[in-house]
Amino acid sequence: MHEQAAKAPEVVHDQNSHYYTPTGYEASTPAGYEALGPKEQRPPFGLGLWGFAGLIAFLTAIIVGAGVGGGLGAALANKSGDSSAEPTSCPTLDNSTSDTAPYVPKAASDVTNLQLNCPEKLSDEQSHFNTGYQFRWWCGVNAPLSEKAKEGGTIFDYVAFFSYSIEDCMGACVNMNTIDDKTHTGLRCRSVVFATNMSAVIETKQYGNCWLKNGTKAKGSNWEFKKRYIAYAELID
Repeated sequence: MHEQAAKAPEVVHDQNSHYYTPTGYEASTPAGYEALGPKEQRPPFGLGLWGFAGLIAFLTAIIVGAGVGGGLGAALANKSGDSSAEPTSCPTLDNSTSDTAPYVPKAASDVTNLQLNCPEKLSDEQSHFNTGYQFRWWCGVNAPLSEKAKEGGTIFDYVAFFSYSIEDCMGACVNMNTIDDKTHTGLRCRSVVFATNMSAVIETKQYGNCWLKNGTKAKGSNWEFKKRYIAYAELID
């Protein structure tokens, strides 16, 4: 017994704390068990190495593409919101909208020139009808204070106010006479002067571009027919 033990091979301990097993005495692996050591790992889903790598690359491309697309879309949206829109013509509103939407006209001090449809030849007479009253009017004509009136005496102003059209200016003259017809004040409007340059009128401390006057211009007075920004209209009896 001691003899057999003496002949048995010894396990030698090396300097790196590993044991040396002589050839022919390796331990056998029991059936049903895998030998200890590095285990080969396979990709999931039963894919091969190249198939799994392709799947990862495909998913990465989708994620990166979505991120870039979303970022680009947000950037374009912000750019569109920051950029100022080019002026365009406004669509025609229906009656219900135009009746209820408030209209804010430009301040008189900001209006440099109103529309006034003058003929090519300023001395050409034009006419206008307003609620039973008829006017004749000319561009380039003024009826200043103290000028001789056709009815006798001199011309003076009843009132001056801001009007955005010569038609509204003539309408105010008609309204003044309508009130006189009812109340018999004796104050009759016989002519008006209208100026298109609102802001320039304000600079001269005159707070109005429509003047209602007591008389009409005499035939021998100065009619000029030069300045297109002013017009004179008189009632036809």
